[in-house]
Amino acid sequence: MKKHRGFTLIEIAVALTIIALLSIGAISALQMAMLRTRIAETREALQAAREAVTAYAVANRSLPCPAASSADGLEQSRSGGSCTTSRGLLPWTTLGVRGLDGWGNRIGYMVSPALVKAPADRIRLDSAGDIQIWLRDAAGNEVSAATTSAVAFALWSHGENGRGATTSAGTVVADDSATNSDEDANSSQPDGTAPRRLYAREGSTSSATAGGEFDDMVEWESRFVLFGRMITAGQLP
Repeated sequence: MKKHRGFTLIEIAVALTIIALLSIGAISALQMAMLRTRIAETREALQAAREAVTAYAVANRSLPCPAASSADGLEQSRSGGSCTTSRGLLPWTTLGVRGLDGWGNRIGYMVSPALVKAPADRIRLDSAGDIQIWLRDAAGNEVSAATTSAVAFALWSHGENGRGATTSAGTVVADDSATNSDEDANSSQPDGTAPRRLYAREGSTSSATAGGEFDDMVEWESRFVLFGRMITAGQLP
């Protein structure tokens, strides 16, 4: 008589272990794919914002001010030829863009004061930038990415961890780290006293890294590239 052999407990345990390992691998692969998608969406959003800010300058002979609030996305008034604060959120409504990164948080925006003019005035070829962009070398030392006077404006996302970001609902994401000093410097909250400086270094999840954990994505525009676009459009000199 033929005997039917069943699975032993050891065989079942081995099978379950293999299934669990495969599941973990699948979940990790899915998480990585989602992260790549979010990063790609953020790059597209930053590029769209960069183009919109540049087009605004071409049309208005001035860069826009940051948003007056996180509620409506309208730029601060520049009727007096200056912004209330040069650091804040991208004025997404004024520019006609979504202004959100891949994680659904608002894009930060910083503008050089000399490149903001009242409606009756215009940017001049001697209008200099005033934004510091910093990298870090292999030893963790700060390295300037561009001459301060060359940077017209900057845009950034607070990355996957979102620390300090403003959500689409207008709430601020809590900063749950005490060691991420470079991310702290990239605050997108309006502050008239904060220096106009941003970090655009390589990402890190280690608190022991110089400047701490970091996953922000930063872009900036050269005033010379901006001037070139304005000259082509007949808005300069």
